[in-house]
Amino acid sequence: VPPALVAYYNFERSSGNSVADQGSWGNTGTVTRPDQTTLGVSGGAPEGPSPATAVDLQDGLINVPGVDITPIIQGEGSYTFSAWLKPSDLGGDKFLFGQSSQGIHNGIRNGGFLHQAHWGADTNGATNLNGYLEADEDKWIHAAFVYDGEADKGQIYLDGVLDWEGGKRAPQGSGTLIIGGRNGGEAGYRGLVDEIGIWDVALR
Repeated sequence: VPPALVAYYNFERSSGNSVADQGSWGNTGTVTRPDQTTLGVSGGAPEGPSPATAVDLQDGLINVPGVDITPIIQGEGSYTFSAWLKPSDLGGDKFLFGQSSQGIHNGIRNGGFLHQAHWGADTNGATNLNGYLEADEDKWIHAAFVYDGEADKGQIYLDGVLDWEGGKRAPQGSGTLIIGGRNGGEAGYRGLVDEIGIWDVALR
């Protein structure tokens, strides 16, 4: 397990409304919108380490109470959130990583751009995913959102390539980390997701 990995979900061994953490921390996720969250969907990210299955989120929601984001909110902590994505809808606000109250909302926004936002520090990546995915054979992309708390710097990576970098202040708000939306579950992502990694450091 890489250093500072606090949760990893590959959706290979999830059952019921419980999402098994493949890391060593036991940060199990809990599905809070079972009708809109389908675990173990056949056909995960072909280039990911466990391509058999993924999760289908249709404005679904997974709560991750075990990952403490208080240091990030206070401006001392950092994060790296990554995932393989096969979006079925690029329109409007489609957030994948959020908090139970305001704060972090990272995902897809503004007509198809990867987007990193901290409730007031909102930035698009450079690449519009509509054209990018048209040219992509398997329609899966790898997205990573990085925040260095000490330097107040944000980064967005698309398929391992830096898509945006710049100043980013600490997220506002409170609560726990959520997967599938923002601000307790608004404006949720739609599509398949696989290989979600959560680190408490700024990687790259």
